[in-house]
Amino acid sequence: MIVENFNILLSALDSSSRHKSNKETLDLSCTLDQMDLTDIFRIFHPAAAEYTIISSTHGTFSRIDHMLGHKTSLNKFLKIEIISSIFSDHSRIKLEKLQKLYKYIEIKQHALE
Repeated sequence: MIVENFNILLSALDSSSRHKSNKETLDLSCTLDQMDLTDIFRIFHPAAAEYTIISSTHGTFSRIDHMLGHKTSLNKFLKIEIISSIFSDHSRIKLEKLQKLYKYIEIKQHALE
């Protein structure tokens, strides 16, 4: 898994302004495909217009912070969400794994016995 502020949009949905794909976006997309990596947020939210950064200078919102995972590991994740921050122009991204849910169910079952 790769978690990073790439400063690059991965799709047109990742910006509140009309942004066209540029060479950097195309190069990164090609590299991700070659490595079998995918944007986990976009898998869980294929049409969502949620953003990780606010540019007060340009009056735009963008999603340039990404969690990338191998396509074969996507079944290990329960959900992913963007959490706004009042202390920064960047929002946080929270990814929950299924493993945590199973541990919770297991603990609860033992408590009932």
